[in-house]
Amino acid sequence: MVIKHSADSPPSYDYVAAQASSNDQQEPPSMTDKTSNQQVQPLPAIPHNTVMAVHTRTTPVMQPTVYHYQNPLTGEHIASLLPPDHPEMICLQQGGHVNETKFGILGIMAAIIWFPLGIGLCLLDRRVKCKRCGTVIDDGLCG
Repeated sequence: MVIKHSADSPPSYDYVAAQASSNDQQEPPSMTDKTSNQQVQPLPAIPHNTVMAVHTRTTPVMQPTVYHYQNPLTGEHIASLLPPDHPEMICLQQGGHVNETKFGILGIMAAIIWFPLGIGLCLLDRRVKCKRCGTVIDDGLCG
């Protein structure tokens, strides 16, 4: 007896379990269920010459693309997984970051209250960030 299975519906667990037990020539399961005393229908025996096709899906392993860059300022070779249109790579290709400096409220208050010395405290409470890619260049002492 040959049972055909489509690629969309794999064989049932009972069918595979029955095939494994018949191939191992183990003792067949009992014909009655011990809890309810009902008759259990045995699965049909499968001849040993039955051919079953097993479909396995092989997922191709995707290798990450490695991009190679040359830093225009230092001339060093850089290999990165980031594509050329990523903001950090645009900063690298165009020669550096575009700095944006923001001062913290405590530094500004110190600059106003303790005027000549407060300016130094204001410079310690600054955050330098790239406008293009968002990389924090200097977080300051208070950050």
